[in-house]
Amino acid sequence: MTPKGEVNTKRRFYGTFVTLICLVLISGCWNRRELNDLAVSVAIGVDKSGKQIMLSNQILNTGAISGKEGGSSSLAPVTLFREKGDGFQEAARRMTTRSTRKIYVGQLQILIFGEKFAKEGVGRALDHISRDHEYRKDFYVVIARGVEAQDILKVLTPLEKTPATKMNASLEVSSKAWGATADVKIDEFTSNIISKGKEAVLSGITLMGDPQTGNDRGNVEKIFSPARLKYMGIAVFKKDKLLGWLNEEESMGYNYTQGKVKSTAVLLTCPNEESHMSVELLRTKNDTKVIMKNGKPSIKLKIKAEGVVTDVQCPIDLTKPSSILQIEQLTQNKIKASILSVIKTVQTQYKSDIFGFGEEVERSYPKYWEGAKNNWEDIMSTMKVDVQIEMKIKQMFKTSKSFYERMGE
Repeated sequence: MTPKGEVNTKRRFYGTFVTLICLVLISGCWNRRELNDLAVSVAIGVDKSGKQIMLSNQILNTGAISGKEGGSSSLAPVTLFREKGDGFQEAARRMTTRSTRKIYVGQLQILIFGEKFAKEGVGRALDHISRDHEYRKDFYVVIARGVEAQDILKVLTPLEKTPATKMNASLEVSSKAWGATADVKIDEFTSNIISKGKEAVLSGITLMGDPQTGNDRGNVEKIFSPARLKYMGIAVFKKDKLLGWLNEEESMGYNYTQGKVKSTAVLLTCPNEESHMSVELLRTKNDTKVIMKNGKPSIKLKIKAEGVVTDVQCPIDLTKPSSILQIEQLTQNKIKASILSVIKTVQTQYKSDIFGFGEEVERSYPKYWEGAKNNWEDIMSTMKVDVQIEMKIKQMFKTSKSFYERMGE
């Protein structure tokens, strides 16, 4: 067996080696431009401004992050540049008149479309981004809901050093732990817009509290920040245009259909009681099948879920198998209700196949799809969707008795 000291020495060696390689690569890349000559963009906002667009770039303040040039306590971690233009490229180039450095987008973390801009179509922005070689394909895309994208980018946020990092982290955490947001990256977004078998969705982000204090450093120096960013709802697209929004229940239902609910809390009403209990879902799995009958397709959607009881505020004996079966049925009903709710909204109000049913039909019945794809909007809006939920309660957390039962013992 290798001694512990030798293992640590090897780890330090490999760590130093990787660091040196990275430094060599950085010095030789960036199109031969020095880092000091670049303004690194970490977030971009696109808004409608009359007949033009308003482009906002959140630029990393390296002096504040590193603690140089007066220290991080005296400088904001980011600065914001804004410029108008008839197109994305024009606005980006005009921005150089305000910046002393060339703006570099290769480290972009998040792209935010304003709601008004998205309703008219985001295609012209995506066309530029897809052609420009400096953009990577791993940054997130969201919609500024009820406010402009530039207002979102003005807000200084707690916990993380830069607002862009905070928005990224919040989106990832909420999608994993709550399940009512959609963490969509630019490559997935553009792919769904181009696809004829699945439409795109994006998460909405809004500004809570006082927007005037959001760009003041005092916003992050208080226990409760006066201005706060919050993800709220999922936006429904048809091609490149924003149609409208799903509420929280519908957003959760949509994610169930996509198998994207990794974990969440399901609040249940206790049997014959006004109190509640909670079931934490630990994993979900979806299975979508196309059933063709009499030349018409229908969808059979099956969701399998596992979870544990985490909160009980009603008198129920969790040691009885019948009680567990009852909780499983209540959970199944709650999940099914949210799925049926979003299916009804999408079929009747938006008529946009965000579920990807068209892709399933194309895979299962390619010949039928060739004749149906140009009329898929009408077919999808009247198609029958059979939803089946299979829920399993695996275990209790720590105790099978409620806190109130234990107090009475």
